[in-house]
Amino acid sequence: MKTILVPTDFSNNAYCALYYAAKLFEKEPCRFIILNSFKDQILQITDPFYVYKSEELVSKLCSTSEAKCLAVQHKLISDIEPTKHTFQIIASSFFLIKAIQKVILKENVDFLVMGSKGAAAKENYFIGSNSFEVIESIKEVPLLIIPDQLEYKKPKKLGLASGFKRGYSKKQLAPLKAISKLFNAKTKIIYVFEGEKLNDTQLEHLQNLLKTSKKDGFELQWLPETRSKADTIMEYVYKEQIDILAICYHEHSFLSALFRENLVKEISQTIRTPLLILPSNDL
Repeated sequence: MKTILVPTDFSNNAYCALYYAAKLFEKEPCRFIILNSFKDQILQITDPFYVYKSEELVSKLCSTSEAKCLAVQHKLISDIEPTKHTFQIIASSFFLIKAIQKVILKENVDFLVMGSKGAAAKENYFIGSNSFEVIESIKEVPLLIIPDQLEYKKPKKLGLASGFKRGYSKKQLAPLKAISKLFNAKTKIIYVFEGEKLNDTQLEHLQNLLKTSKKDGFELQWLPETRSKADTIMEYVYKEQIDILAICYHEHSFLSALFRENLVKEISQTIRTPLLILPSNDL
């Protein structure tokens, strides 16, 4: 049974991510952990020195957090019933990143799923600061980012954006292959070129990727760069209606270009594709 960790700030975007994950794995009963960090509330209410002396305040905030998480759980069960998923609630007084890391270590998490932005994020940004911080900090498990209030649909087409600068391990590709297998979805390996040839290292990584994915039906898609590589990829994803786009954790240049805070509003509004960030291969 897979363990799926879904942080929530009780926003509609967070619930959308939870619902999407529950539907995505509905054929495979999973244990869902609904996590809320109330650390920011502690700091907002009173002076930090006083807070750490006040067990009563922390206990009250924890109870409130647990109650809200339970309400989210009941709503989800009502929306997706019947379901074979099981649920666990965790209210944490740690900052979000620390809370996530502690749960990952303790609960053997298989997927981390969250909305692209929370309630406080600016409308014209594709991703909020909390989600961006998670992307930069969590590299042990696959991270599935769901665009705000995206309606769920069964994935039929998957994409894997790569520059072939590093190789892929079977463990690293396992999350993408697992989703592909669940829906018998086709996967496109997307590479953007500027007319240059692949060097020996890139060619070796490409050949190994195709070899290890032969039974999974992965196909190579070469794209000429029209603007930036990130924009070229996202234009292809939008045109071909790719349902989930996978990116490796180490693809820093693509991630930075896609998530930069000055991303123009027009582009951010077209990014309606869930992003699966595969874990680091260095662990």
